[in-house]
Amino acid sequence: MIHHLTAFLRLGPTLVRHRFLLRQLAWRAFATRYAGSYLGWLWTPLATAILFLLYVLVFSVILELKVEGLGIDVARQPHVGFGVFLMTGLVPFLALNDAVLRASRVVRSNATLVQRVRLPLEVLVIGDAVGTVLHHVVSFVVVLIVCLALGHLSLATAPWLVAGVALAALWIIGACLAAAAVGALVPDLSEGLALGLQVLFYGAPIIYPLALVPEGALRTAVQFNPLTPMVGVMRTGLLGASPPEMATVAWCFVLGAALLIAGAAVTDRFRATIPDLI
Repeated sequence: MIHHLTAFLRLGPTLVRHRFLLRQLAWRAFATRYAGSYLGWLWTPLATAILFLLYVLVFSVILELKVEGLGIDVARQPHVGFGVFLMTGLVPFLALNDAVLRASRVVRSNATLVQRVRLPLEVLVIGDAVGTVLHHVVSFVVVLIVCLALGHLSLATAPWLVAGVALAALWIIGACLAAAAVGALVPDLSEGLALGLQVLFYGAPIIYPLALVPEGALRTAVQFNPLTPMVGVMRTGLLGASPPEMATVAWCFVLGAALLIAGAAVTDRFRATIPDLI
């Protein structure tokens, strides 16, 4: 336990000491995604806007689905209620999904850099994760603008929004550190993670309200999914929805902090052996 805490406490100073390299790695991960295209990073907000319009058309206009029990005035905005609900849960999940899957392959994808340069693994992992998440930050800004234009976002719900962003960042950094270290040792990790993340996605109220889940073991399982309080806090901030139970939110923060500490410890434990194994 002392080793775990020591590795975690070293994480911040290491990132500060290598902040220039961290920025360069983040920019490389961000810029290379659409390298060679005419629009570049503008593809991200364009894709988000088109996806949002498709969701509104399919779920709100054609299927006429309504979101009930969230404290959202869907009667005032009948054609966008479910579309907004879906996007506010989907964008944070996609950020987590993309960052973790890339992290599970980042060490092997940069094998030459890891083997030949004295590069702290946590700088490589977090730099790549930041660059990946930046694309979803652009998408998140689009969602913010939509929520603000529809009158759902307000100063009263801003603290919940900050808490949701902090919770998502905590889980993304911790999961990326752990996935990168284990992924360097286990080449098949990315395939297993892709499947596991899909299970978490459908096991959380992202494409459906929690109120629709039957009471009993299934509702309990959905509530214990870490994505449930994460998305719940985010929607409270963005939409003014009913906040999740504070005990569930606290549990999610504690579990995320434990994942971050464990990720820092695993990275520190195997940093000397990983270059010889990839």
